[in-house]
Amino acid sequence: MGLFDFFKRKDTRSTFPENELEVSLMKASKDVSQRNNFYMKLLWNDLYVLTSGRNTDEGRTVLKKDTTVEFVTFPNGEIPVFTSTNRIFDKGVIKEEVPFMAMKGQDLFGIVKGATLILNPYSDYGKELIPGEIESMLNGSIFDHPNKVEIKEDTEVRLGQPATYPEGLIEALCELFEKKKSVKVAYLGLIEFKSSNNPPNLIIAIDSKEEISSITDEAGPLAEKFLGPKEFIDFIIIEPENGVSDYFVNETEPFYRA
Repeated sequence: MGLFDFFKRKDTRSTFPENELEVSLMKASKDVSQRNNFYMKLLWNDLYVLTSGRNTDEGRTVLKKDTTVEFVTFPNGEIPVFTSTNRIFDKGVIKEEVPFMAMKGQDLFGIVKGATLILNPYSDYGKELIPGEIESMLNGSIFDHPNKVEIKEDTEVRLGQPATYPEGLIEALCELFEKKKSVKVAYLGLIEFKSSNNPPNLIIAIDSKEEISSITDEAGPLAEKFLGPKEFIDFIIIEPENGVSDYFVNETEPFYRA
């Protein structure tokens, strides 16, 4: 498998998807434009990894400094990880309770550098995470090359404004942007690809000289707190002679200006 090799199994008897990370995984397996959103959620959300059971206590605990925890690995050295506890027991491969730990994706990836992970190995949707891919997520370079979508002549892209203004989200973003001197102006919008089955989603257009990943590292997790179970948000940098950017600059008023 390679960098973007998602897999789907035929049997669909499962509770999947049951959280936003699993929703984004499902979308990314079908739509290349959703992959960066999936990678962001993979970094921000908890992942579940099986442990040997030694040196761990039942229930929620905080590990002491220098505590050693052994992760369960497959015979080939790959480490199984899961997007929720129910994914551990999909297809009935694992029939009894097993010890596991929940860790933020970013923290887990920092620990297992150099290893290959198998996300949801027993589920309908999963993915192999190879070492180079994990390193690219950690250093942000995986977001430097935006996903490209082939838009045919008869494809309609719609831009507009949300029917309900997300006041809490905008207030939180304004407070964040005030601390980030690189953000000059920020706009709010709603984007929809008519050729896609996905509903419209919020989009934040930012005038900044910085890479988008330097902003979304903080803005993304912050925005997640204000989104519903099937909602997501995109962040883009304003670019000259770009149709989407032109919409924000020429037809809308910014919600933030430094």
